[in-house]
Amino acid sequence: MFTVEFEKDYSVVTSMDEKNNFDDIEMYLENNGVVFLRQYVEEIDTHQVIEISYKQLLDLWSSMRQTEGLFKIELIEKEKR
Repeated sequence: MFTVEFEKDYSVVTSMDEKNNFDDIEMYLENNGVVFLRQYVEEIDTHQVIEISYKQLLDLWSSMRQTEGLFKIELIEKEKR
């Protein structure tokens, strides 16, 4: 289960574990191509944050469908009209 929220400068996707075994994880997609993943950790009363590029996010997503090996994804720029 997840939610999607659109803000002025970023979007937020929150994934909730339906079996309640894991805390929610939030993904902030900034307009400048930076992605933040954060999860609250009750034991230390703070959020743990990972900062990655949008390209790294695409790499992680694409890796879910691959076999073992080295892969490189090349983005194709859309032609502006």
